[in-house]
Amino acid sequence: MKREDVKNKIPGITEEQLNWIMAENGNDVNREKTAAEQYKTQLENTQAQLKTAQDGLAAFDGKKKPEEYEAELAKLKGDMQAQAEGFAFDNALNTAILGAKGRSVKAVRALLDLDALKGSKDRSTDISKALEEAAKANPWAFGEAEEGGAGSVHVSSGKEHGTPPAGDIDPVTAAFKAMNPDINIE
Repeated sequence: MKREDVKNKIPGITEEQLNWIMAENGNDVNREKTAAEQYKTQLENTQAQLKTAQDGLAAFDGKKKPEEYEAELAKLKGDMQAQAEGFAFDNALNTAILGAKGRSVKAVRALLDLDALKGSKDRSTDISKALEEAAKANPWAFGEAEEGGAGSVHVSSGKEHGTPPAGDIDPVTAAFKAMNPDINIE
């Protein structure tokens, strides 16, 4: 609004009245400018957020749909459940083998039908039965290990071994001296 336009529209207006009208108009204009700047800033922020969201969505172009991710998640959960059940089965079987005094868990497992035991409804009973049958058919795989570490295997050459050499001389040195009596070893 211009001062001349107001004077033309309101003839006889005093300078004081005109100043008041112009001040009020200036206040209204400034208030609207401030609001417009706020809306402009808000619009720019919203446009920036929209661009960020669009860029983020662009990263998913050509990617899997949510249903595909859900199917993959369900498959992974199933795999984890199967793995946990496998660990539980292995632990139960190994514990049962050791409880039945199996000499080697690996060897005893090779004697058993693991697939049938895994699919069993009453695993503990079926594992016990399978171990009993394996122990009857393969007694060498079960029982306490005898002292010496090799079970009941003892090897003898059939010859008297004699007494070990006396003194500070070890057997290798004694044998070397016996074969080479002219050499002095100190």
